Amino acid sequence: MRTPGRFEEHECTFITWPCFTDLEINFFEKEIISFVQKLSIYEKVVIISDPSNYKKANKYCGDFASIYSIATDWSWIRDNGPIFIKNPDQSIEAIHFNFNAWGAKYSPCNTVKEMPKLLLEKINIKRHFSNLILEGGGVTFDGNGTMVTTEQMLLNENRNPGYTKKNIENEVRKLLGIEKVIWLKKGLFEDKSTDGHVDCVAEYLSPGKILIQTIYEKNNPNYEILNENYNIIKNETDASGQKLEIIEMPYLPYFSQKYKNNIYVSPYTNYYIANGVVMVPEVDLALDSKAYKIIEQIYPDRNICPVKSFYQAIGGGGPGCITQQLPKGKNAKI
Repeated sequence: MRTPGRFEEHECTFITWPCFTDLEINFFEKEIISFVQKLSIYEKVVIISDPSNYKKANKYCGDFASIYSIATDWSWIRDNGPIFIKNPDQSIEAIHFNFNAWGAKYSPCNTVKEMPKLLLEKINIKRHFSNLILEGGGVTFDGNGTMVTTEQMLLNENRNPGYTKKNIENEVRKLLGIEKVIWLKKGLFEDKSTDGHVDCVAEYLSPGKILIQTIYEKNNPNYEILNENYNIIKNETDASGQKLEIIEMPYLPYFSQKYKNNIYVSPYTNYYIANGVVMVPEVDLALDSKAYKIIEQIYPDRNICPVKSFYQAIGGGGPGCITQQLPKGKNAKI
């Protein structure tokens, strides 16, 4: 069994309709509607909607997405949804990791805990539960047994106080087929809400090849953090014992628009890759064009689709956080 990389072919993408817990929900909904409409050109999209929002989700997205009515009190399905695995016979199963609202920072966190179970029952995918708190935005997979994460998130006392590195490595080996975990120290300086998720600093592009966030400006608070991450990756090997090919993303964009007098970042590493397309944050026109060129060179056979992400950013995320892919498999049919 293995955990496919995000870059592999999808059956569909799951997205949760904004919940009452989200900031600036009306603006957030507009970003979601636009995102779903653009993504649906390339692959099937399934929206998970709390029953209280089902009519609205269906009204605005029913023409280009399937809408499932499933109780939840949080969006951000990357973090609270299931993570799918693939068996040698190409059948798909799923891991339902525990979830505590990003280190018990937010409440309520009730119905979302059961959402993966209800979703998997609906699509008839076998579920395995783990008490380990592992959020999808905090890990990236190469599809061949390697996982990259941060100590800041996965070893945090507010997530897994009873787990050592060895405990966690054993659990992801058993459940996800991970033979090698590469431990970065921290995520972005600004990423307080999720305690340094890896998707803001690294993303696997293919087996043996990884995109790493770096930065030129020494006065940026991320300079030392990102330099340390780069040096860790540079000196590591993957599950097959090979050194990794590193592609740098030296552009870290901040929105000029402020929210409650705060400035927000939306890293390009937190894109979403789907069948035939890469959905990339639209942040700073001067930097966007430079970053898109790097991503175009990485994925010459996919279209680059800029997407609005300001209200995702103020909520603590981006395109990679609002999505969760279901890999192609013989029993994965939507």
